[in-house]
Amino acid sequence: MSQTREPASEQPPTTLRRQKYLHYSIVLNILARLPVKSLLRFRCVCKSWDSLITSPYFISTHLYINNVDRGDYIVNMPWYVNPSSPPYSNRPVITFYCDHDGFDKIFEFEIPSRFPPYQANLVGSCNGLLCLEFQVWEERWQAASKTAIIYLWNPSIRKLKRLPDIMFDCFFDCFIPLGFAYHSEDNDYKVVKISYYSRRKLEVEVYTSKSDSWRTLEDLDVSLRPKTDDFGFHFSLPIPFFGGALHWLVDIIQGEEKHKTEMILSFDVNNETFEELAMPDRCFDGAGNEFDGKCISLFRGKLALIRLETVGEQSFACVWAIKEYGKHKSWNKPLVVREQYDRFYGLTKRGFILLEDESHIFGNGQLEMPKK
Repeated sequence: MSQTREPASEQPPTTLRRQKYLHYSIVLNILARLPVKSLLRFRCVCKSWDSLITSPYFISTHLYINNVDRGDYIVNMPWYVNPSSPPYSNRPVITFYCDHDGFDKIFEFEIPSRFPPYQANLVGSCNGLLCLEFQVWEERWQAASKTAIIYLWNPSIRKLKRLPDIMFDCFFDCFIPLGFAYHSEDNDYKVVKISYYSRRKLEVEVYTSKSDSWRTLEDLDVSLRPKTDDFGFHFSLPIPFFGGALHWLVDIIQGEEKHKTEMILSFDVNNETFEELAMPDRCFDGAGNEFDGKCISLFRGKLALIRLETVGEQSFACVWAIKEYGKHKSWNKPLVVREQYDRFYGLTKRGFILLEDESHIFGNGQLEMPKK
């Protein structure tokens, strides 16, 4: 009597079943190379994928592979956090926006800090590493002193590292110029802090992550134009890092008539030198009202100057982008954006402008600079 063979099991052997599933590291490697739009869709595949894609480790890995400074992301730190909204606390948060066909909020998580959001500022971001500043008022020598406490934050491990304290403080309600940059020649990160106690004199200290210490730059050659009576840095964060240099917008007061002009002061992080960049023509003509302001940012891969103006109930943003870095007559004609907004967040390398009104943050569409 012949024996009948039992029907094959509906489940294949374990070794065969495992061949149908990719190893976790392979899945991570594949997903980390996908565009953000695809990742937003793939979060709906299953709970494990959603947990993976929203994890701090994956965020950091994706930022590193795709290079956050290339323009795929906008990193923002809101100055106000609603305690009744997620994450239901009064801690500062960092928000990542996708910068592709528009703005999509993709990640938001708390900063492990004891400081409230209104004291927090995002100085800059490089390769997924964030530099944060917290402004603290202290009583010293029977006077109020504002000190900048600086941290480096690695979201992948949620580690907040406080930088060593430095000796100079800022009295009264002044802006402490800071900058955060990647030193490509030494594969190191630098934080630059500037103070100015006397006219035309800058005191600069530089922190490097490899040494974990500050050092003062000696014999600085900083030209603030002849007959400079006073100067001041604009409050504009994050500080743009472009062409291996950090950039600040500076007001210059000259002569007996106290003539006011402006300049862009750059700091090369490789050779640690300062240079002046010329401003575009007619960017400072006194039009508008007292709420006008200027800032510098990056726009479509170029350094840009943005002038904000409010006339009546209409808001304007005039954008100049530099065509050839370092040349005086190298600014494009201004692009004028008419949008009703309460706060300007910045421009992106892909050509979007990020604005905020009373209810939400939005992008007004892709902008194109004039060709001539």
